[in-house]
Amino acid sequence: MTLSFPSDLRVAPRAHIRRDTSTQRPHISWADAIARGLARLASVADEPEARARMETWLENLRGALLASPYYVRRLQEAGLHPGDLQRLEDLSAFPTLERETLARHWDAVPTLPAEHDECVVVKSSGSTGAPVRVVRDRLDCLHMWAVLRFLVARAGAVLPPRPRVVLLDALPGGLEYSVRLPIFHDGALHRVSALRDDARERLCRVRPAVLFSDPEGLRWLAEQGDVPTPRLILTSAQHLPAGLRATLARKVPAPVLNYYATTETGPLAWECLREDAPGRFHVFAPDVWLEPGLHEVVVTRLRPSVLPLLRYLPGDAGTVRRDACACGFHGWTLADFGGRGACHFLTPTGRSVDAWALAWVFKHHALRAFRLSQVERSRFTLELAGAAEADVGPLCERLTAALRNLGWLDPQLRVSHVEPATLATGTKPQPFRASPRSG
Repeated sequence: MTLSFPSDLRVAPRAHIRRDTSTQRPHISWADAIARGLARLASVADEPEARARMETWLENLRGALLASPYYVRRLQEAGLHPGDLQRLEDLSAFPTLERETLARHWDAVPTLPAEHDECVVVKSSGSTGAPVRVVRDRLDCLHMWAVLRFLVARAGAVLPPRPRVVLLDALPGGLEYSVRLPIFHDGALHRVSALRDDARERLCRVRPAVLFSDPEGLRWLAEQGDVPTPRLILTSAQHLPAGLRATLARKVPAPVLNYYATTETGPLAWECLREDAPGRFHVFAPDVWLEPGLHEVVVTRLRPSVLPLLRYLPGDAGTVRRDACACGFHGWTLADFGGRGACHFLTPTGRSVDAWALAWVFKHHALRAFRLSQVERSRFTLELAGAAEADVGPLCERLTAALRNLGWLDPQLRVSHVEPATLATGTKPQPFRASPRSG
């Protein structure tokens, strides 16, 4: 999984923040329609009716496949045509798209019609190890704000006028900004670095109605005293320990909504808010279709996008089934979900740190090509497979600096070069490991 904050950043040719947020206004009715569509399908109890509604979206996909150079060639090789896709059941006859394939053909999969001058390219290391460039158009960049409208309603959160949204960032780097947010109830968006000395004071000044973060940011939030309580907290991408959720609930009594998203697909599902239903992720239909009855996540994106995704394999485990949940949701639910394995390192003072907070350091390295292990409180080993010697020094400098920012004043790092087979760990890589001696 990939940490997915809603954003409005251009990332090519170099990252900068859009200040012309007034261009969001023409898309407000679109965002409302997306939210209403998610709510409508989540209330359809009859499965045949729900499937029929989903299948009306297949026309979007068929047109996108015909405009994608990669899919035109791939389907021809398989003896198929987009017109063969008439029902959801027909998907099983079509080829899958592996993440490594998307990484190789990232510029051929998108449709890229001439009128799309708002496209950007973002890059993520992802959870299966292959860095992927992802092309997004303007609506892809704004889509999470439409989904957020639905999630706020689903959680029963009542927002104040002109709500303020905070992205609480616990990663080293310290990027901060504030922009207007017309697409979300004429609010404002603030990115706050938890590593700044005045982070708590700034959070108190902003008084967020909605707060996004990852588990490390939520751990920081739970450690603070006297912070404002948002109407809704959202987190994504990393393992959310039950203990952290309980601690946060005591310190900041706001509903915590854990959602599943990838950089390539956008939001896929959200975890049921009922306390007796942990690990049940309700699918964002009709935006996406997750194929039922399998033991891995297979995604087809049905909403219009410059990047068509047909039977895409993000590399996560889980089984999808039709569900009538006690929370009132009717639809498809992802259970037995398995993405990144939890791993925590202990600082010299005994503080627990989510090892995945270091994932950004390895952004340009395949997750199957390294493993960072904590051997003792201040001693780490880094195993690398296939890394160029010229890249090792800068990588170690970034890693050492990141460890210092997270609480290790004098981290000791030993690097070794290994064969790729040494790091093979099955379907999902486990690039972080804590030795029993480190505790």
